[in-house]
Amino acid sequence: MQHARWCLAGLFLLLLSVPACSSDSDDDDKFSESHQLSELNASYGAFADEGRLRVYAALLGRKGFVRLRGGDTIEIDIGGQRTPSTERLLGDKVHYIADVPAPPGETEVTITFVRGLERVVGKIRIYSAFTLTKAPSTLKIGESAEIDIDPRPDLSKWPGFFGPGLIAKAELIGSCLETGSQQIELCAVDGEPGKCTQGYPLKLDPGKLIFTPGSKGCEVAVQVRLNSGGSPFEATGPAKQSFKGGGFEGHRLRSFELQLTQ
Repeated sequence: MQHARWCLAGLFLLLLSVPACSSDSDDDDKFSESHQLSELNASYGAFADEGRLRVYAALLGRKGFVRLRGGDTIEIDIGGQRTPSTERLLGDKVHYIADVPAPPGETEVTITFVRGLERVVGKIRIYSAFTLTKAPSTLKIGESAEIDIDPRPDLSKWPGFFGPGLIAKAELIGSCLETGSQQIELCAVDGEPGKCTQGYPLKLDPGKLIFTPGSKGCEVAVQVRLNSGGSPFEATGPAKQSFKGGGFEGHRLRSFELQLTQ
């Protein structure tokens, strides 16, 4: 009897050690082919710095990120040139990435999802490379400073829903900042008080930042970003099938170092 109990206990432990099997439906949810286009959300990005332009495409289905399967593909065109992409898996996240030298001029990036004859097209314009003609090297917390760039964009050529569609922001990265990195708006120096008007030169205001308790400042890396948004996704196939939702965002940036002090 004791031997039988040990056998049953051993069988029970063996069952516990066998990993639980996922259902076929759970596995199907991980792939694009098991979704209607109307069930997919697209998350696209195109980001250029001083050296590289990186394009990211991700699709999210009923339960998160999905991988392309069943003949579904993504085509990436940069400046009208078809560009190969690679699949990157990071945990449960899936991205399709193209990485090329950053074109110096204004660049259009197109990402096309292809399923048979159906096409869903997303497009975005990335501003041209620029230099910083004015940027502070030191700045006291509570004061502001001017930033200027060359070439300045003609904002009339970047229409948006509620003003210019090219928005200047700064990403600041430093040990004295809460969370280590924060993004703030860059507004026109001569803009209307109380409103963030787009225009040049720009005003950098550290008063918008949240610092760690007791901080007396630190050296920060500042990324001046000109952010743009993509046009609405366009369904060009015979059935005009499109995504459930999503978006396409991008920027061109230039960096400098800044010492924040009290």
